[in-house]
Amino acid sequence: MDVLIFDEAPKVYASDAEAKAMVVPGGSAFSTARHCASCGTETAILGCVGTDGGYGFFTEAGKRYKVKTLLTQREGFTGTLLVRHEEKERNMWSSPNVARSYVHVPDVKIDWLHISGYALFHDESTRVVEELLKKAKMQHAILSVDAASYEPLKEHLDVFLEKTRGFDFLFGNQQEMAVIPKTDFYKHVVVKQGGDGASVDGNHVEAPHTDVVSTLGAGDCFNGVFIAQVMQGNDLVTACRKAITEASRWVGTDFARRYF
Repeated sequence: MDVLIFDEAPKVYASDAEAKAMVVPGGSAFSTARHCASCGTETAILGCVGTDGGYGFFTEAGKRYKVKTLLTQREGFTGTLLVRHEEKERNMWSSPNVARSYVHVPDVKIDWLHISGYALFHDESTRVVEELLKKAKMQHAILSVDAASYEPLKEHLDVFLEKTRGFDFLFGNQQEMAVIPKTDFYKHVVVKQGGDGASVDGNHVEAPHTDVVSTLGAGDCFNGVFIAQVMQGNDLVTACRKAITEASRWVGTDFARRYF
């Protein structure tokens, strides 16, 4: 769950200060699934939520955005991300809680398996990735991974590279790509460059000018739309162009219209 904080007043010691806040369905995996589904592609997310109301929260969100939710409930708190906005950029503090717990992998048909890199930053969720990969490879599914976030990626780089070597697609921004020593482990490399657009296998696509409200979720929006476009038969450059267009629209959309 993303807790978004805006317009913070100065802190008052041992008392209250007003701020604008919202709690919305978030997390890289769910956000990517949401945007993939928005393109008409059948999409499901496998995850773990707590006993704090997270199950109902994400089940309802899945219905709203047409994402099938394969959720396991564990005693504890649902993964939570605190997001503070400063000059249209977001800074994040993550509390995974039960989000990276081990969950049973159901027998489902997999055409494309997309892994959020965050799942490789904890032993239990890495086991889930390993089991998913076995099922996906048996079904000859397309495999992709997002590099998640450059700071934890540095700490867990060896595991990340070991588990994703040979994937069809690697998604990452410029900071994350700078952490990865070699990208030729992957068939296709997609680099997200913010307002400068993106590139796929070295083919650069410009982004339209956008008046940015917030960059939160832009990369996940790009990933979801790109995956859906490729699944629907578009070539990679066309998929990249459509993903950039949608991500640009997303960052220029106010929060009320993003989630409601």
